[in-house]
Order: sequence, then C-alpha cells, then structure tokens
Amino acid sequence: MKIKLLFCFIILIPAYFAQNAEIDFYSPGNIRKFADYLFCEKDYLRAANEYTGLIKDSPNDTVQFKIALSYSYIKDYNSALKKFSTVVPTSSYYDESELEQLKMRFLMNDFEGLRSFYYDSFMINSNKYNSNGRKLLNFSYLLTDKGLPARQEFLVPFKDNEYDEVLKFYDWKEDPPYKNSVIAGIMSAIVPGSGKIYAGETSDGIVAFLTTAVFSFIAYDNFRANHNTRAWVWTSVAALFYAGNVYGSIASAQIYNAGITFEFNERLKLFLQNRNYFTPEYDFCK
Repeated sequence: MKIKLLFCFIILIPAYFAQNAEIDFYSPGNIRKFADYLFCEKDYLRAANEYTGLIKDSPNDTVQFKIALSYSYIKDYNSALKKFSTVVPTSSYYDESELEQLKMRFLMNDFEGLRSFYYDSFMINSNKYNSNGRKLLNFSYLLTDKGLPARQEFLVPFKDNEYDEVLKFYDWKEDPPYKNSVIAGIMSAIVPGSGKIYAGETSDGIVAFLTTAVFSFIAYDNFRANHNTRAWVWTSVAALFYAGNVYGSIASAQIYNAGITFEFNERLKLFLQNRNYFTPEYDFCK
C-alpha cells in the first residue's frame, strides 16, 4: 500500500506542477516578464510582438512606450513613429513620446515634417523637453538648403560645451570652405594644372602641367624643324590634354566640394549620435 501511495506521489505531483506551470507561463505577468527579458537582451522585434499581444487585453503606458522604442532600436522608424503617436496626453511618457516623434522624423530625413510637427504640436504644449526639441529643429536646418535662422536665435537652446561645437557647425554651413569650379577652370586655362592644385589635387596638377608642357614643346620643336605633319599631330595631343586639364580642374573642384559636404554631414551625425539626438536615455533593464 505504501509503495502504491509513493508511486502515485511520484507520478501525479510533478504532473500537477507541470500543468500549473504551463498555465502560469501564459499569464499576463509571465508574458510581461518574458517580453522584458527579450527587450533587455536587445531582441527588440520579438519583444515588440510579445508586448503587442499583452496590451490588447490590458493597456499599459510603459509597455506601449517600450513597443515604440523597440521599433526605434531596430530602425523601423515608420512603425516607431506610429506607435509613439498613439501615446495619449495622460500618459506619463507623453512628453518623451512627443520628443521621440521629432527624433524619428529627423532620422527619416523628414525635416519638413519635423518642423511642421514642432510648430503645430510640440511647441504649443508645455513639454519638459522643449529645449531638446528646439535643438533638433535647429539641426534640421543644417542638413537642408533652407536658409538658416539668425545665429543668435539658432544658438539659444545650446549651453556650455555644446555651444562652441554647434557654433562651428553653423559657421561651416553658413560659409562652407568650397572651391569655385569656374575659378579652377580659368586658372588651369591660364596655367595648366593650377586649377587642380587650387582644388587640393597638387600631384595631379603638377602632372597636368608637365604633360601639357612636354607635348606643347614637342609640337613646337616639330614646327621649328618643319615637320608639319608630326607637329600638328602633337599639337592635337597637347590641345587634348589642355582641354582635359581644364575640364578636370572643374571636376576636381566639384569633387572637393562634395567631399566637404560629406564630411560636414558625417561630423554632424556623429555629434548627434553621441548625444542621442537630445533624447533621454531610458533604462528599463535595471
């Protein structure tokens, strides 16, 4: 009899706990724990899916905000923007969600949309991140060809160590150190290769000067020796190199300017990344 009772205990008790464990696993509390685990492990897409299923039955401000953050972290900015926009004004994360909407538009290069949202919605609310939003708004002008705001107006939201760096970006944008392609062409038309040197390609400029000079001398020498046919051939070659040198100088100035623009944009993006686009750091994994 005792053996039978012991047998039943061994078989039935684990089965009972297994059954209850399975039921408990699908409870909202355990789903939330699993989603939090995925979020903290940076498995953001699966975390968003788990959170989404959870809030269908029990809406939660924190969970809703974390869904939007999850899409942001995997760079699905469209989905993130939609999720952030559903955060209601009564939510404790409403100010953060408004700022994140500005950030999403910035990362999507939707600068017109950013400015429209800022003036139509963000600015008129008493958002505790108004200064941060103003910073993103101002930076949006640095990445477009729209006219910049006045310097002092632009610099208002920036303080302390940011001020000097932002001022450099402003001055760079306002007066970029471009090379004039017309001037480069004229310089090389007067002195072959000088336009390339002006555009920062010193070695190419020297080569262009020497090549054009050598071919011109060969043509001149053949004319002097009355070898007219060869002289005209070398004249044509020299003229070809001369024209190519002028065109190449213009192109070099344009390439130089494209490099300046690229460097400006990359430095600006790095500056913003280091400051998380002026949005808060959220630590939901403590």
